[in-house]
Amino acid sequence: MKIEDKKRADRVIKVFKDSGFNQRQFSELLGVSQQLISAVVNYSKKPNETILLAIIDNIPEIDPMWLLTGKGKYKNNYAPLMNEVRSPIEFQIKRIVKKQFEELSKDIVQRISNIEESVK
Repeated sequence: MKIEDKKRADRVIKVFKDSGFNQRQFSELLGVSQQLISAVVNYSKKPNETILLAIIDNIPEIDPMWLLTGKGKYKNNYAPLMNEVRSPIEFQIKRIVKKQFEELSKDIVQRISNIEESVK
C-alpha cells in the first residue's frame, strides 16, 4: 500500500474509532459492507471512493478535504451526535425523515407563495 493510501486509511480508522461503533454498526451507518470496513482497518485494502464518499455522505460534520487529503481540520464532534442515536439504522431513518420533511416544507412554502400570488 502506498504511503498516501496508508495515511488515508489512518484517517478512516480515526473516524471509525471515534464513532464508538463496532465494524458492523459502522458499516450499517455508511451503507457499505463490513468486509470493506475490516479490510481498510486491517490495511489489506486501500480506502476506495466507495468508503470515502460513504463517510462524507453519512457524516455531514466531517471535513471532506481532511478525509481525502489530510489538509483541513479534523473535528470529532460528530461522535456525540451519532452516539445519541440508538443504532445506525435509526440514524439512517432519521436522516431520511429529515430530508423528506425538508422537501415537503419547501413544497408547502411554494404552494403558499403561489396562493398568495393568485390572490393578489
